[in-house]
Amino acid sequence: MTSVTPVNRARSIPADQLLVTHADLKGGITYANACFCQAQACDEKALIGQPHSMLRHPDMPAAVFQLIWQRIRDGEEVFAYVKNMACSGEYYWTLSHLTPHYDAQRRIDGYQCFRRAVSSRSIAAAEEAYRELRLIEHNTSSREQGVAASREHLDGMMRRSGISYDEWVLSLALLDDAEDSLAA
Repeated sequence: MTSVTPVNRARSIPADQLLVTHADLKGGITYANACFCQAQACDEKALIGQPHSMLRHPDMPAAVFQLIWQRIRDGEEVFAYVKNMACSGEYYWTLSHLTPHYDAQRRIDGYQCFRRAVSSRSIAAAEEAYRELRLIEHNTSSREQGVAASREHLDGMMRRSGISYDEWVLSLALLDDAEDSLAA
């Protein structure tokens, strides 16, 4: 698959759709459901075998992906707000629930990700926090130092708020639920 250039145009994800992927330990996509393929503006055949990082929108802080991968490798599930980039270069935000996948011997052999649409209120909150993290990542002398400083800042933000990253993400999900209730 060729490299994709981001365009500043959002893709709409229907609220009733669940976007699903499975990936191997290196992040290679091994399964993508029809809803995910539609959101990606790409067919499944083109996605299978591609690195999950192809979805990474440049607006996403590397520290968030570091946290996600750490949690998956530790055998834990994690929820995260993620700005993905479609094959068209357009973007879409999701609430992503990532879980490790286990083989018959109970060893982690990959992970699965379930995504759903999110509200504009939760997107605004995630964008604000993620913008701070990206600034930190880009204002250091090396990528490694930037990611470490950004991760430290993220952890500090959560400590100062008195909540964990998961609690922060789920508090934004409550904004989604509240917005859905108002719309109904």
